[in-house]
Amino acid sequence: GHVLFRTRSQTGRWSGWRRAAPEGEDLPDQASREARGRPGWRLGNPYWVGPSDRVAFRLVGEVRRLRAWYVWSPVFHAVARRVSMAGSPQIVPRSEWRADEAITRAPPRYAKTISLAIVHHTAGTNSYGPSASAAIVRGIELYHVKGNHWNDIGYNFLVDRYGQVFEGRAGGVDQPVVGAQAQGYNDQSTGVALLGTFTDEPIPEPAMAAVAQLLGWKLSLHGVPCEGGLTVVSGGGSLNRYGAGTPVAVQRISGHRDGDKTECPGNALYAQLPILRQRAAGLAGPIVAHGQVSLRPAQRAVEYGADAVFNGTVVRPDATAGAGAVVALQKRGASGRWVTVARTTAAIDGSWLVRLPWRRGAEVRATAAGISSKPLMIDVTPRLSTHTAPKHVNAGSTLTLSGRVRPATKVSVLLEREGSDGKYRKVRFLKARVAKSGWRAPVRLRTPGLYRLTARSGGGAGRPVYVRAVHPTGGARA
Repeated sequence: GHVLFRTRSQTGRWSGWRRAAPEGEDLPDQASREARGRPGWRLGNPYWVGPSDRVAFRLVGEVRRLRAWYVWSPVFHAVARRVSMAGSPQIVPRSEWRADEAITRAPPRYAKTISLAIVHHTAGTNSYGPSASAAIVRGIELYHVKGNHWNDIGYNFLVDRYGQVFEGRAGGVDQPVVGAQAQGYNDQSTGVALLGTFTDEPIPEPAMAAVAQLLGWKLSLHGVPCEGGLTVVSGGGSLNRYGAGTPVAVQRISGHRDGDKTECPGNALYAQLPILRQRAAGLAGPIVAHGQVSLRPAQRAVEYGADAVFNGTVVRPDATAGAGAVVALQKRGASGRWVTVARTTAAIDGSWLVRLPWRRGAEVRATAAGISSKPLMIDVTPRLSTHTAPKHVNAGSTLTLSGRVRPATKVSVLLEREGSDGKYRKVRFLKARVAKSGWRAPVRLRTPGLYRLTARSGGGAGRPVYVRAVHPTGGARA
């Protein structure tokens, strides 16, 4: 289902009906602490409606509940400032658009590297004056933090139709700040959002010129070109087009729809991306000439026996892509020496990808042409299974719960009992005995009722087992 809404201005005129959240959702990465679980809810987008005093909604399809956030953000004058770096555009800092620093939930996080830029539109109105842009940006911040419960505004930069560039998420416009704008790709991209809807209408020339200068400066600052393709690894997520660990071919300047399930940044703006790449490349600064091998894991902890996926880029000392370079993925052994566990060849754009089964946590690094990446620690989480158990036992008797765990490590069993309200409550934890790859735990169910038994190890959990304890006569009492 979906939601339609319209608003009444203070002059008494109703707007036309609009569809809420038509472009999908910008979200933090699945593993981010910002991604707070909200079963059943789909987060929407903010809409700038100007001075209004009434709103009407229509629910279409299987919409069960509706929650609306009303954001008041007065219009005010904001002044852009030039960053003291060659080639940078004038940027309206957070202090000028009056970001509410008191509501941010956590300090900024920084990526190892920025590999690409992702272009969005905010899906709001195009009918706003240049003086309203700062208020629109502040409204987006309030909605993202107070409505969506994110750490800060999601986008790294925002640009209006008049070419004004606004600093988005805090942490420094020249830094690789991790945003919340493209689920599964936030830790390897910078995100810029155009204020408005550009499905049928292209962005105006002032906006195109501003975004081209912004991305030409930003990408070259992080040592990557504005044109050409690369392969990134999807971090997964409910709105991602690709599952976690999937290699995804993208452009250095991509649209939001290239990785996530959305029509953003609108058909008209998406069709302008080839021109944007060319213009950004023409305005880009020099890329520092130095050899580099980057290493990016799909996950920092991998279940025992599952595939660990790594990708990265090889850059030669002359700043050209390391096409054809042999890349060695190495693990640090128990003796402290580096051991090569996989090899691959870099693609024409210098990108590489390795996938291999993971059975032992260790530091890893990638090497190519005598250059090594920074080492990273990749942990292993136990693979835990539980054997079937009897569905009924006599109250007061003991059953033995068993299963397998790899690698062999400590296992405990959480024993819970169902209450009269249908909710399970903890009874106690039981320590299991582990021998080789098997585990066993004797469990005594003293009181009649339905029990849930869940084996746990190293932060992971096995399949719950349900057992009902009954009186020896066969009659169960609550």
